[in-house]
Amino acid sequence: MRHTPGTFSIAARDPATDTFGAAVTTGTVAVGATCPYVSSNGAALTQAFTKTEHGRDAIERADAGDRIDDAFEALLAADEHADFRQVHGVGSDSEFAFTGEHCSEWAGHRIGEQYTVAGNILAGPETIDAVEAAYLDGDGDMATRLVSALEGGVAAGGDDRGEMSAAILVHAPEPEFYHNLRVDLSETPVADLRTLLEAAREAKARVKAETDKLFEHYPEQLLDFGVKY
Repeated sequence: MRHTPGTFSIAARDPATDTFGAAVTTGTVAVGATCPYVSSNGAALTQAFTKTEHGRDAIERADAGDRIDDAFEALLAADEHADFRQVHGVGSDSEFAFTGEHCSEWAGHRIGEQYTVAGNILAGPETIDAVEAAYLDGDGDMATRLVSALEGGVAAGGDDRGEMSAAILVHAPEPEFYHNLRVDLSETPVADLRTLLEAAREAKARVKAETDKLFEHYPEQLLDFGVKY
C-alpha cells in the first residue's frame, strides 16, 4: 500500500443553481474522509499533507460571511507548515488556490471563474489541464460534471502512483442521494465512482417506486432524506 500523500481535485460553483461541489481522487485510501468540504456558501479541498481543519475552517468562515480567499489566506498565515500544503476552493464571490513550495512534484493549480483545480505527485501539468477541460466541456448537473472532470484527469495520466480512492461532495438547494459518494479502496476508483453515481440515481427512483407500492397515500416529505456533510 502507498502512503505518500497526493491527489488531484476540483472545486466548483454553479451560480445558476446555487450549487457547490468538490471532487477528488488520490493514491491513498478514503480520500473522501479528509479532503473535500462543501456548504451553501462554498467548496474547499485540503490536500498534499492534508490538514482537515483547513477545509472545515474555510467553509465555516465562508458560512460566516468571509470570502473564501480571505479565509484560506488567514488559515495559511497561521500554519507554520503551510509550505507543505495544497488548498483550494470557491465561494460565492471569490476563488482561491495555493500550492506550497514543498509540495511533491509535479504539483500545481489552476484558478478559473467559479472553479479551481489542483494536484500534486502527478504525472505532469497535463493532468490538471485535462480536469479543467473536462469540467468546462461537461454536460449535466454538478455531480456528473465533477465525475467527468476526474475521468479527464485519469485519462491524462492522473496521480503518478495510480489512484486508490475517489469522492464527490455536492451542496445543492435540493439534496440528492448522489451528492455524497465515496469509493474508499479500489484499483479503479474513478470508474467505480461513475458506476456508483449511476446506481445512486437509479436508487432514488427505485425507493420512490417501492414506497408507492407500500402506501396508497403518504407524505412526500418522507422521501426527503437530505445529505450528510
